[in-house]
Amino acid sequence: MIERHSFKVAVFVFLMKDGKTFILRRANTGWADGMWTLPSGHVEKGESVYEAAIKETREEAGVIIKAENLEFVHAHAVGDVYINFYFKTSVWEGEPYLAEREKCSDVTWVPLNLLPNDTIMHVREVVNRMNEGAYFSEIENDPNPS
Repeated sequence: MIERHSFKVAVFVFLMKDGKTFILRRANTGWADGMWTLPSGHVEKGESVYEAAIKETREEAGVIIKAENLEFVHAHAVGDVYINFYFKTSVWEGEPYLAEREKCSDVTWVPLNLLPNDTIMHVREVVNRMNEGAYFSEIENDPNPS
């Protein structure tokens, strides 16, 4: 019998304002701590990717997004472990801030084409692929530090 993939699913959200995106510096998570990322998180069993994106953005950035304001922009496969869904929006309620202090140490706004060098690799890769017009990309494994 052929063994089938069993992927974990995660979501990432580009909050866009004045040509910049909101990013967070990871801390105390055990994976890629000290690196920049987008509001993101796992999709839980029974949850849609849109529901997860709304939940994670509220938890990490303190803003409320409606599903109709989320635009799918990319899907990214990481080996045989993850499928990541990327969305963007420029419409939300509230002002983004560091809402999850136990998992992030800093936040900032940066131009999408000028992400810091210490942004997690797959976010940088996805932005490059999006700039090429691609809606899907994949890498063999996750090179970010544990």
